[in-house]
Amino acid sequence: MQSRTVFTNQTPLPSTVSEDVVLRTLRDHAAMIEQNPLVIHYEQCAPPEDAPADEANGIWYELTDRISYLPWGLLQGKVRYRGCFHDTPQGLRTHIYAPMGVHIRNHWTVQRRRRETYAGEADPSGELYLQEQIELRCPFGTTSFVRRTLSQAHRELVARLGEAGRG
Repeated sequence: MQSRTVFTNQTPLPSTVSEDVVLRTLRDHAAMIEQNPLVIHYEQCAPPEDAPADEANGIWYELTDRISYLPWGLLQGKVRYRGCFHDTPQGLRTHIYAPMGVHIRNHWTVQRRRRETYAGEADPSGELYLQEQIELRCPFGTTSFVRRTLSQAHRELVARLGEAGRG
């Protein structure tokens, strides 16, 4: 039985980071993949023959992650999977096809918090933040493990994005 979980992460970006730099980084697939602390290997690949029509022309990668199944690295393993990457005007959309029927759809966008001025008008110079909308589909008993692993990895990835964006 599959479980569907939808959640959103919003992370403020350092004031030294520009929107253009973050968008360039999001659209640099190699940079995004390499900043993910779980990924130990990746290479571009052809889309699978059964790729959905809206993903058939996307850019596909085969990735390998090192996963800790128990705390403190007591039991680790490797997981190979494929993912489709689509650049969007606001950022990046990915669809990960992992083993055991795990599907992870991410939509990364750069947003700007609008501050209200005393006259009630929006201040366009508001703080930048990275928004990640996630849809996770996986077997019912694996949801908390997959979500926890994903959240930990993405916290580190976002921190690395902020560092890379300072350049």
